[in-house]
Amino acid sequence: MKTRPKVPRSGVEAALNASRRVAERLAHLARDPEVRREAQATAEALGRLLGAVRRAGSGRAGQGSAG
Repeated sequence: MKTRPKVPRSGVEAALNASRRVAERLAHLARDPEVRREAQATAEALGRLLGAVRRAGSGRAGQGSAG
């Protein structure tokens, strides 16, 4: 059973979520190994950025690791 994705709180979150999903899909579908690696790295970076945006929106900016 799939869990329902979180509803984005802002247009920025929606755009980051969409971008991350595209990068993840590309990482699985691309034939070129370099394209897969770069797409995976992009998806991970977008995930970290999305987390930072969410933390900033909830008043918890600056907490956690820097990468």
